[in-house]
Order: sequence, then C-alpha cells, then structure tokens
Amino acid sequence: MHRSGTSLLCGVLQRLGVALPGETIDGDQHNPEGYFEWDAVVAIQERLLIDLQRWWPAPEGTLALPDQWLSHPATEQARLSLRELLEPEVLRQLSLWAIKDPRCSRLLPLWLELARELDFPVQLLLAVRDPAEVIASLLRRDGPLTGMDANRAQQLWWRHNLEVVHQARAAGMALPVVDFGGWFKQPHHQLEELIEALPTLQPSLEQRANALAFIEPSHRRSLRIANERVLDSAVRRLHQRLLCQPIPTRMPSSTPPPRLVQALSEPTQGAALASTPECWDAWLEHHRQYPAPHPAKLPPLAAELAVELCGASWMELQPHLLMQCLPMDGLELLIPDFQRSAPNQLVLRNPALVPGTLEKILINLELPPLNRREQWLGHLRAQPLVFDPEPARVRLLQACGIPVAWLDPQAPLNGWLVQAAANEPHVWARYLGLAPPEQGSLVLLGSAGEAFDRALAREASHGQCPQPVIQYLPGWPELIVQTPAEGLARAGWLQQASRSAVCVVTSDQALLESCTHLSGLKASLLALPPFTNPADLRARHLGTPLMALAEDRPAPPVQERFHWSDGQQPTAAVVISLFNYADRISAALESVAAQTTERLELIVVDDTSSDDGAEVVAAWMQAQLRRPSHIFSRLLLLCHSTNAGLATARNTAFAAAQAPWCLVLDADNVLYPPAVQACLQLATCGDNRLAVVHPLLAVQVEPGVPEDQRSLVRSQSWQRGRFCFENMVDAMALVRRSAWEKAGGYTHIEGGWEDFDFWCKLIEAGFHGVQCPRILAEYRSHDQSMSHTATNSNWRALSRTLQQRHPWLQLPLASQ
Repeated sequence: MHRSGTSLLCGVLQRLGVALPGETIDGDQHNPEGYFEWDAVVAIQERLLIDLQRWWPAPEGTLALPDQWLSHPATEQARLSLRELLEPEVLRQLSLWAIKDPRCSRLLPLWLELARELDFPVQLLLAVRDPAEVIASLLRRDGPLTGMDANRAQQLWWRHNLEVVHQARAAGMALPVVDFGGWFKQPHHQLEELIEALPTLQPSLEQRANALAFIEPSHRRSLRIANERVLDSAVRRLHQRLLCQPIPTRMPSSTPPPRLVQALSEPTQGAALASTPECWDAWLEHHRQYPAPHPAKLPPLAAELAVELCGASWMELQPHLLMQCLPMDGLELLIPDFQRSAPNQLVLRNPALVPGTLEKILINLELPPLNRREQWLGHLRAQPLVFDPEPARVRLLQACGIPVAWLDPQAPLNGWLVQAAANEPHVWARYLGLAPPEQGSLVLLGSAGEAFDRALAREASHGQCPQPVIQYLPGWPELIVQTPAEGLARAGWLQQASRSAVCVVTSDQALLESCTHLSGLKASLLALPPFTNPADLRARHLGTPLMALAEDRPAPPVQERFHWSDGQQPTAAVVISLFNYADRISAALESVAAQTTERLELIVVDDTSSDDGAEVVAAWMQAQLRRPSHIFSRLLLLCHSTNAGLATARNTAFAAAQAPWCLVLDADNVLYPPAVQACLQLATCGDNRLAVVHPLLAVQVEPGVPEDQRSLVRSQSWQRGRFCFENMVDAMALVRRSAWEKAGGYTHIEGGWEDFDFWCKLIEAGFHGVQCPRILAEYRSHDQSMSHTATNSNWRALSRTLQQRHPWLQLPLASQ
C-alpha cells in the first residue's frame, strides 16, 4: 500500500546489493531520500489505472478492478509497454533486481503473466505499515489534493494488502511480510529476516552496515499524528494477522467490510478541491507526472462555431497551432468571420450550411492567480465544453466538476491552418508582407548573427546558388500582429513552412518554448545553434553533417633561404610559421631577440606567402649577425615551394630543430622577454612525460576590432577533463620535441584547431602539460587572424571533426 515504507525497504535492499533498474523518481518533501520507483513503470501503471477508471487516490480507486480487466485494450497496451521495458533488463541483470511500485499490488496478475511470458522468476515482498500511520500520512500528503479522507484511506489499505495475499496464494507463492515498524524496533533482527527471505542475496558485512545506517528515526514521519481511534476494528485485526509469520491460511476477502464502504458521493474530491483554490498549485505539481487523460471526440460541426480562449488571445501563435489538434473533422471547411470575432473569441462559419444557433467551445490555457480562481472556475462551469492541453489541469478541472476534455498537442492534424492558404493564397503578403514558403527550402526565422549574415552575403556576391535555398527572415520576431486575422496568417505561414520546407530553424526562443511540443510543427522547428554558417546549416539538415577536412600533409619541397649556426647545441628553439604577415612579423622577431635566454634557435617557415614576408625575415636575420651581442645559436629561414597549411609549416620547423624544446610562436603575436626562460625552467624540472609548458597570455584587441571570445587572459591549467569540452591551451607554448615526434606531429585541419588536435594527440600518447603561472606572451586579436577569417565561422564542423578524431571529447557543438 502507498505510504507503507516501500521506499525505506527499497533503500535497504539497494544497499544490500539489489539493483533498481531504470530512471527513478527523485525525492521530495514527502520522501526526501527518493521513491526508488522506476518512473516509466509508474507512468504505465498510473495510465492503466486511469483507463480502467480506478485511479488509486480517487474514490473509484477503492473498488475492485473491472471484470475481464486483463483483456481490456488498455491492459494490452500496458502489457506491451511493460514488456518492452522488461525484456532488456531480463538479459542485462545478472543478479537480484527489484521493481517497486504500490500500484503493482492491484495489478499483480499482469506482472505474474509477464513473468511467465518472459520466463524470469519472481519473488514477492509485501511492505506492511500500521494503517493508522498510513492514514495519517495520506491525509497529510493527499488530503488537500484529492479529497482523501480516513474512510477512503482505510479502504485503500484493505484492498492493496489483501489483493496481494489472495493473488500470492492463488499462484502458490511465498509472501514474506516486512513490517515498517520493525525497522525502528528491532532493525538488526528485521534485516536478518529480510536476508533470510532472499536466499540469492549474499550481502557483505559492509553492505549490511550500510543498510542499517540508512534507517533513521526521521523516516517514521507520521507516527505522532497517527490516530488509532479512526481505525475500523476489522482493519486493526487484519493488520495484526498480516504480521503473523507465516500468513494465516484463511484471510478475509479483499472486499472491505460493508461498514467501511460508503457512497462514492460522500465528501467528493471535487467539493474538496473546488473549495480550496489555494491548494491547486500543489495539486498540479503533485500530478504532473501522471499520464494524460483520454481526449474527447467532438460532435459533428455546426453551421457556426465560436471558439473562446481563456489565458491567451488569437493574436498569439499557440492557440492557432492547438486548433489543429482539436478532435474535430472538417474544421478546414470553416471560414473565420473576423467582423464578429474578438481578440479572445474566433467566430467560424460553414458556408455549406444554413446559419443557425452559434455553438461554443472554450480552450483554456491558464491557471489564474489565486485572487481570480473562483471567478475563473465559475466562468468555466458556464461553458458547454472546455478543452485544455495540460493533462494535470484537465484532471483538476474534472475533479471540480467542469466539463473539460484533454486537447492532445500531439494529435493528428485536422486541417485548420491548411484553409488559410487554400482560401486566400495571398493572405501572407497582405497581412505580413511575407512571400510563401518555398518548397524544399531551409527556413530561418530570426537573426542568425553577424558571422552568418557575412557568410550568406559572400555566397550571394559570388553568384552562388547552393541547394537547398535558405529563406532568411531575420525580422520574424518583430512581426506586428494586432488582429486575429494577422494571428491566423502568421500561424498559417509557419504551418505551411513546416510542411513544405526541409526544416524551420529559429533563434526566437519564445517561439521555441511555445510551439516545439505541438505536433502541428512536426519535428521541423529547431533551435538555431551558434556559430552556424550557411554550408553547415544545409549539410546538417540534409543529414550530412559538415566536417572539416583533416589530413596529414607531407611537407612540400623546402628551400633554405637563410641559415647560420655557431655549431653549439641550442638551449631551446622558437619556431614561427609565416603566411602573408610581412607587416607583423618584425614585432614577433624582435620579441624573440629580446629573450633573456642565451643560445636560442630561431626557425621561421614561410608557407609560400604572396607578400614579401620571407624577404623581411631574411633581412632581419642578416641584421642580427651584425649585432655585437645577439642571443642566437642558430638562425634558419625555410620556404615551402607550395602552400601546405599551418600544421605542415609547424611540422617542418619542428623537424628542422636541434633543441630538445620548441616554443611555438604565431607570426602575428609576441613573446615577453622572460617567456622562454620561465617556461624552460619548469620544463627541466618535470618528468619525461611532461610535453607542454604553457604560459598565461595577455590579449591585445586592436582598435576598431570586436573582441573575440579570448579577450581575457587564458587562466585554465592543463587537465584532460577540461579539454573534453573546449581547447584550454593556446598554441603559444613550449613543446618537447621528442613528444611531438611520438604523437605524430601536427595534423592539417581545414579551418583551424590544429593545436587543439595536437594537444589531444599528446594526451592519448600518455603525455601531459603544466601551466606556467606568469603572463609571458601576447595574443593580438585582429580581423585578419585565422580565428576571425576561418575558425569562428566553422566551429560546428571543427567540433564534429575533433570529436570524431578523439571520441573521449564531449564538445557541445559536435553533439547538437
């Protein structure tokens, strides 16, 4: 029976090693430790009891199940759903596992049939609690919500316990009884009896101790308010007989004694609920997990119909989309009469029928504030028929005596919005200034951001017409809708777009929140992900996710433009890849010359620049040799014969280096004077698995350039767990040359992130990095950087590529 210590029993079993499969229901103020109930099983069984008109807390819940209930269509559906859940668990669970739900007490025959069908053994445990405590707990939890009273609680207690006893006896099964009070009187003795009742359970001493530690006096919350005087003598005697070991062979019928049975109309649930509107919020919250009631079917259409809204207006999207789900045939035949309509009432007429009495229905979309609830309830009572899409609210209104039916948002469409296009093809242009949705297009509602706009404009400027066509409506959220006619036009346009377009994507969060649960938009309305470009949008929604090219490119033929060496072993190398940065490379070179470390090796690889960057470097190196006291042990300028990309240029530099450690420097960034010395000092103190020393970076944003996402000092240290979600370490870092070689070097990835990929390869090869806690380099943010021109507009493709190359990553944009 509910509130009989089943959660405490399951908590103990779990700590003894019994598995509880499935997602379990979280705790609340009534069961803080949790309910230990498989939520999917609870939902199926709750649905079945409702369909059999035996919802357990209602007055009808005290009645016997209907005759032939095991062959009822609702039971067959529940059987299929439960079997679908159980079949994998029967194969997966190799030791003792349990399913707990008080509803099983009433539906036990169904479970015994499933056990026979799936050929798995079943053992029963019956948790029994003093009925006075159960009554007190039910009245406290369910009294204000369901009109529960002491008499109904006793009937429920009687039926739930005795039906299990009779079913177990009919099946010839043992039925150990676990007394809730025994956990607090003799916990050690009760624990041993429980273990003895489950021969396959062999808990360790530690598991036994954990089980006993789970039992706390606070679990017995209703002891102080339990009132023995409310108990019928038959209920008291039954409790005593249940606690006998073994259960007596002769037990009372599961039907409660006549003196316990009262008319179902005595104080009704509806009267209790209707008179306590302050309890409705708690009632709804308590019932949100319950299955939805069956939708109703409307009678044939009248000549005229008025559809009133409560809690919304016909200028909003949701009511029109919900209208498509009304269980009404031929709704597309009705034509709106906007002259007779109002913001909250839409008048429809059937031109094929002679006008007659105006029939009326109401769609409720609200639970008003407390000070309006009585007036609201009175208004709903005056309606011939009310529809509501919120299942818990439907049950509340039904309990209060309102003629309400569930409006299933996932029901098949009735054609309501189809008539908007069929009757007036130009209605969208007239009311909204919108062209019709194009067949097979991608519809994008709301602004997709500056990067997307630039990419789309670039397509158009080049005369490209890639397929599918993107219909872009950045002004969608600002559409002015002031009349029901405009509201219908907007909803009809959106519905038509969902029917004709490949996909409807939106950045309008309000639209997503109000419409994505409606079948009227199928699965076509999706949130616009960040950093999306047109190519990625097309690829994603055509089922071919855009990937960035990743390949190990061999180094092209290399020309040695400048080489000088003093013949000594370099202390460390600084390696620079250069491509079209003739105007920036000098600052990078001067920052290397200013280092406090002696005997540096400087290697610059020009990747076939179209400017004179290589000449600038050659002249600068020549000038260094004329300085009386430079810090270099070796200067080398190499030039690729063809452009091979950043990763290949870095690999060329590493391959040519003689120093054991190489500091990577991009041609548009600079080092601070102590950079090499400080990083090298940490590197030489580490073990042979230390591959990277990365400093903190200062970011300089050039005037007139928007700050990018790296506009602050990078402050995260090297940890594999951090790399799972994003790159935490910039390319400007000191790298052990032998680790670079063992990891296979850098890989070319179209669009960027070669450094992120390289860090992942080092991690997979067993290397790690360490942060140098000093600001030692400067990242210069400008509109010509690789981040601005390529990486930022390809984050999704790059994320997918990195995720594919390194499956242990958990990149958010790769999974959306």
